[in-house]
Amino acid sequence: MKKIIGTVPFLNSHPLTYSIDNNSYKDYKTIKMLPSTLLKSLVNKESFISLLSIADHFSNNKVMSLEDYCISSNGKVDSVILISTSKLKDIKKVILDSRSRSANMLCKVLNQELIPRDIAYDFAYPTSDTKYISEVGYVIIGDLGLEIVSSKPTGLNIYDLGELWFKETSLPFTFATFNYYGEVPNSEEINILHESYSEGSKNLSLIVDDFLINSKFKIEKKIAETYLQERIIYKITEKHLKGISLFNKLSSKFANWEKNSFNNTDK
Repeated sequence: MKKIIGTVPFLNSHPLTYSIDNNSYKDYKTIKMLPSTLLKSLVNKESFISLLSIADHFSNNKVMSLEDYCISSNGKVDSVILISTSKLKDIKKVILDSRSRSANMLCKVLNQELIPRDIAYDFAYPTSDTKYISEVGYVIIGDLGLEIVSSKPTGLNIYDLGELWFKETSLPFTFATFNYYGEVPNSEEINILHESYSEGSKNLSLIVDDFLINSKFKIEKKIAETYLQERIIYKITEKHLKGISLFNKLSSKFANWEKNSFNNTDK
């Protein structure tokens, strides 16, 4: 039976799991799930390593993160956005994206801690057919977010949450990292992740071409290329750890986290 690595069905994950997706390892395969479902899959031992949102990492004390790779941005990200027909200062309610805890919590941190405003919240699963109401903002993640950024719809204001975070903190925002539950991955398993990303980072153009052929989303090739080459940062640095720590501190004021730091390093 093949060992399963959990990941997300978005363009940003493809460089990380490139070789595994292409069946380069006979004993390993990936399974693509929405970010909101990956933690349950990991805890239930359906996967042995999984990308998890940073919010899910904080919400389970037994989940531990590898400290090599992530999905993050150092400013504008393009795929984690708040959109509205209204200006940012006029938004009175935000519809959060039911697929992502990290993006939703980032939006709340921005609204309640960094750019304080009185905002009401609700949840929905966003689609291309969503009808936008005045004075309401909509958090949208993933390839649908890229499609909106690419198409630049008339009358719609697009606010990049990664960019807003960076303007307020001067730090990168880490959306997801690879996590495990219980047994620590062995050197072979860690090396597979290294090899897979190494090959993926060399083949970004092929990844974009293949994605655009198979994706249902209408995204300009230049937007997709810029996204993988410039927007998404895959290596965790000291600045990432500082950003993760700050996010934990700010979000813990209204989130019931089980961890008070990344990998419980402050215990």
